[in-house]
Amino acid sequence: MNASAEQIRQHLIDTQAGIELLMLEVPLQPVLTPSGSHPVEALPRIVIRQMLSLVVSRTLIKRAEDRANELGCRLAQLPYEMLLECGMSRSKATTIGAIEAYYQQYPQQMDNWQNLPTSALLNEVTTIKGVGPWSASILAMFHFAHHDLFPIQDSSLRKAIGLLKDRDILVIPERAAPYRSYLACYLWEFLDQARL
Repeated sequence: MNASAEQIRQHLIDTQAGIELLMLEVPLQPVLTPSGSHPVEALPRIVIRQMLSLVVSRTLIKRAEDRANELGCRLAQLPYEMLLECGMSRSKATTIGAIEAYYQQYPQQMDNWQNLPTSALLNEVTTIKGVGPWSASILAMFHFAHHDLFPIQDSSLRKAIGLLKDRDILVIPERAAPYRSYLACYLWEFLDQARL
């Protein structure tokens, strides 16, 4: 992907009728780049963030990271009971344990995730018990920098699309290809900036 942030924004303006003024009111979204951290480190943090406010999720992640640092292990290696003590729900603690178990059983497969196309990556990641399409999509977008992915299951994106429809702006994610991830980022930004 060699397009600049400006070219991507222009593509979205060209493919999403009526969205231009909103796009120009919010900060230019940067080009996605791989995070550089290993997925066994990134995926538990994504799971923790799901359905929680930024403040709460940061607090839980910090507690778990501090505990992991004390023990000299990674967050996903924390025992179930310790994750609960850090404030994780039972389902999140179970999923984090499943991520670690997957890595222990299939380290080469997880190491190869960076080489997978989007659909194969989503399929592989969601084989881990408790990891759903939303978490897999966020991993693909923000950890591996997949540029053409629109996580329609995200409730905030559905809300933004609905609010835009109320303004007679019809968002059609398929038209944003090959930059659907950026369309999602702009829609999230519209909500964050209270533009809708």
